[in-house]
Amino acid sequence: MANNKFSDHAVKVFKALADPTRYQIVTLVLERGEMGCMDFDKEFRSTKSALSHHYRILENADLIITRKEGQHVFVSLNMEVLNKYLPGFKKTHLNKT
Repeated sequence: MANNKFSDHAVKVFKALADPTRYQIVTLVLERGEMGCMDFDKEFRSTKSALSHHYRILENADLIITRKEGQHVFVSLNMEVLNKYLPGFKKTHLNKT
């Protein structure tokens, strides 16, 4: 099987979402829109360094975009990548019509 950019990136996306915490991060942001890292601290019982690790993996898969505003970090979804590799994700995973 020939390797190509699409399949390599698809594997990164699927591996990133295979973890329950990362899957929940993506679905939360999908449901609520951009969220600050402080918002995730309230949702998860993980340490800041563990959450940071999850953000890095999601960022490396191009699923999330982070931006800094002063000392605050905000997370939003890269909908282009989500829709490219997982069309219908929002409808299926949030039970939205």
